[in-house]
Amino acid sequence: MSHNSLLGFKNSKNVCHKWWPAIFIVISFIALALPLQSFSRPGTKIILQLKWKHQFQFAGYYAAIEKGYYAQEDLDVELKELPQSGNVITEVLEGRAQFGIANADIIIHYVNGAPVVVLAPVFQSSPAALVSRAEPNITRPQDIAGKTIEINAKKSGSVEVLTMLSLEGVKPSQYHITESSLSLNKLLNNQTDASEVYLTNEPYFLEKFGIPYNLILPHKYGIDFYAECLFTTREMISKNPELVDAFLRATIKGWEYALENSEELAQVIQSKYKTTKTLDHLIFESQKVKEFIQPNFINVGHSNKGRWLQMMETLLQAGLINKTKPIDDLLYNPQQKKHSPFTDKWFILVIGTFLLLNFILHFWYIHRTNKRKQQIINTHKQQVNSLKQELQMLNTHLEETVQRNKDLESFKESLISNLSFEIRTPLNNIIGYSELLNDPKIKPTQTLQFSKEINKSCRLLQNQIDNLIDLSKLESNQFRLVYQRINLMELLNTLQIMLLNELKLFDKEHIAIKAFIDPDEIDFDILSDRNLFKSIFQRLINNAVKFTSKGYIEIGVRKSEKNGHLLFWIQDSGIGMDIEKAKTVFNRLNIDELGDGFGILQMGLPVVKGIVDLLNGRIWIETAEGTGTSIHIEVPYTPIGSHKARTSQKKSPFYIHQDPPKLKNKKILIVEDIQSNFILLSRLLEETGCQLEHAKTGKEALKKVENTPDFDLMFMDLRLTDMDGIEITRQIRKQNTKVVIVAQTAYSSGVKVNMSIEAGCNDFITKPISRIDLYNVLRKYLVNDELST
Repeated sequence: MSHNSLLGFKNSKNVCHKWWPAIFIVISFIALALPLQSFSRPGTKIILQLKWKHQFQFAGYYAAIEKGYYAQEDLDVELKELPQSGNVITEVLEGRAQFGIANADIIIHYVNGAPVVVLAPVFQSSPAALVSRAEPNITRPQDIAGKTIEINAKKSGSVEVLTMLSLEGVKPSQYHITESSLSLNKLLNNQTDASEVYLTNEPYFLEKFGIPYNLILPHKYGIDFYAECLFTTREMISKNPELVDAFLRATIKGWEYALENSEELAQVIQSKYKTTKTLDHLIFESQKVKEFIQPNFINVGHSNKGRWLQMMETLLQAGLINKTKPIDDLLYNPQQKKHSPFTDKWFILVIGTFLLLNFILHFWYIHRTNKRKQQIINTHKQQVNSLKQELQMLNTHLEETVQRNKDLESFKESLISNLSFEIRTPLNNIIGYSELLNDPKIKPTQTLQFSKEINKSCRLLQNQIDNLIDLSKLESNQFRLVYQRINLMELLNTLQIMLLNELKLFDKEHIAIKAFIDPDEIDFDILSDRNLFKSIFQRLINNAVKFTSKGYIEIGVRKSEKNGHLLFWIQDSGIGMDIEKAKTVFNRLNIDELGDGFGILQMGLPVVKGIVDLLNGRIWIETAEGTGTSIHIEVPYTPIGSHKARTSQKKSPFYIHQDPPKLKNKKILIVEDIQSNFILLSRLLEETGCQLEHAKTGKEALKKVENTPDFDLMFMDLRLTDMDGIEITRQIRKQNTKVVIVAQTAYSSGVKVNMSIEAGCNDFITKPISRIDLYNVLRKYLVNDELST
């Protein structure tokens, strides 16, 4: 072989070696010209990513499933709830869903390069708004200056609100944003001045409890955006045009059916989709949804190009985007899609050939780029050195974290040591005295004495278990507020009963009980968590009784000098404590520093501090050795109307009412599967004179309600062997809206209680059930002329 021939062969190899990527690209383009129908088989699985939890806001999609509209198009559609930390557009772009629902934020993603396409805006205007309490008088965007607002930035639901503020001259530097708690908790506890809400949802809660509020509506300031926009990706449309058409057709049919049959869909959502909302709440939502879809004036899903252009221009003026783009690629056009050149394989072949020539002409540029690699490597070396410095800082932080973990481990060992003593001691008494009660030679006086000792030890044991559970919930952020209307005078009466019973139990009835409340000053009810207030004062009462041997214990409440706050206190004439020790009583990591004799105070006060923090309040102690102790709690409050005066006396103790109410001719059903629990509850109810019936299972309860619809009240256990108490309540509410349903639960989390209230329970009572709580709930719903709480 000649030298030239050999050289030519080598050159040809080099050329092939250099150009094979370009050839591969051309082949790939040709392959892409073939139709790829990856979703073309019957019964195709499709995931639609919802914006939030199941509710009427997505009724059209439920209707399309339930009425078979998706199935008629050979689609198997799954509706996926959004994770708390998720984002709808991200879920679709990353392929975890094929379709999603977004608001005007989709324009921001589109301008920033996201290949998203809006198929249909379901809501013709957005329900997003700002809500504030009536008291601060925040009624316009300019009032937000200097305030804290709560918006759901992670879910991108704040575009309308941020646009409104910007265009009304309120700069981001003039207000503070706090991430949404996805509830009204922060607003009601004065942790924020205004919260972003959806007008289809949150106003129901405010109106239900009679809470006065102000709304700042973006549309009143010219911010009129589409909302609840169904969207997909450009790739989905390119590869599966028929599927996209089919999904959109079925969805529109679903929405048309849902809007015409809203009550039916509300029942479907409640029974099949595990929503936490009551039927009444869903119907309220359906009425509001219709207002924003406007089906009587506009076809569902109607989209106007000019309005989208106006929305983009508005976002540009507000500074939420820094440029505009042609709007056509954002909006779905079925006709344009069917004749798109990108579905024509010959056109793609031409494009591929052009790209091949383009690669040949510009290949030298690639070679030149290689020379720059060394410069990049040098830059990376500098970055590595910088990272080494950052790693050193992280190591230092890690050492600090390790030390903190050691402190926590020490705390855990101390906690276990204290618990071992505080639990085993009462447990020893319970077992010991129980055995003595079995003695056939026991005397009647000893029976009473031993029973009392067992009762004392059970209470101490219960207090320690409550402390441990609540401390754990505080550490893991598991506390959930359960809002109820609270009459403060009645709450104070309940606290006095708790105090009296505690004094009786520990043979300290000679100690005087004082109470202070001015009914002229406190002439309103408040919205808060009644059980948390009881939990706080139960612990404070325990401590006051333990360390007071004579004198008095006073409980009181008045308006604080700090506007919008209440001041509660409990004061005793006990032994007091050293001022230095008092500084550490609220610290969870110092529970062993108080020394022996402080018992449940060691865990109780840190728990109280945690609950007060949860209510956005503050707590402090005034004490000295030998002079007694005063504990003050200042918390924000939300007034909700005036209550009827229960007493004409001013600044005086209340009548302590703990006799059983008279309930002759009242019929009560106890739904309870544990026989011992039923026996206990029925024994407590005996003295009321009511008629009792028992259902051991959920099915039996439903049958009894169907056959005997005149029950006045039901005690519903939330954890039965055959059915969930919440589901039973939902089914009962479909046929009986009058019977009072009181959930009885041993669940320590407020989540389950909130779900029971949303399902239709009127109230709840926690296990172990006390006479006080039981009689109060009976008076509240079955007796009109007695005190309740």
